[in-house]
Amino acid sequence: MNTNSDSEILQGWYQFAAQQPGSVESLLQLLRNRQGKSSDRQRTEFGATSQMFDKLRSMRLPREQFFAQDAKRIAEACYLSNPTAFVQALILARNIQQSEQFQAASTSYMAAFDDNDNLDEIPTEE
Repeated sequence: MNTNSDSEILQGWYQFAAQQPGSVESLLQLLRNRQGKSSDRQRTEFGATSQMFDKLRSMRLPREQFFAQDAKRIAEACYLSNPTAFVQALILARNIQQSEQFQAASTSYMAAFDDNDNLDEIPTEE
C-alpha cells in the first residue's frame, strides 16, 4: 500500500468536499471575503496545520440547533490549537449569512407591492 498516494487521495477528497454546498468552507469563505483575510491567515488564527485545515474546510456545517457544540466538536476533530477562534468565526459567518438572506427576502417582499396601487380595487384591463 502506497501511503504517500493515500495521503494525496485524501487531500484531494478534502479539497473536493470543501467546494460542495453545505461545507464549513462556505462559511469560512464568506468570512474571509468580509474580513479581507487569506485562507493562510485564517488557518493560522485557528492553529491548524495545512492538512488539518483542508479537513476542517471539508466538514459539513454544524446542525443549526447545536451549532456551537458541533463547531467545537469539529475543531477538536481537526486538532485546532485555538478552537475558540474557530467556533466564534463560524458563528459570526453564520450570522452574516442569515442577515444577508433576511435582507434579500425582505427586499423581495417590499418590491412585491407598489404604494401607488389600491389593492382593494380590481384593476381594469386597458
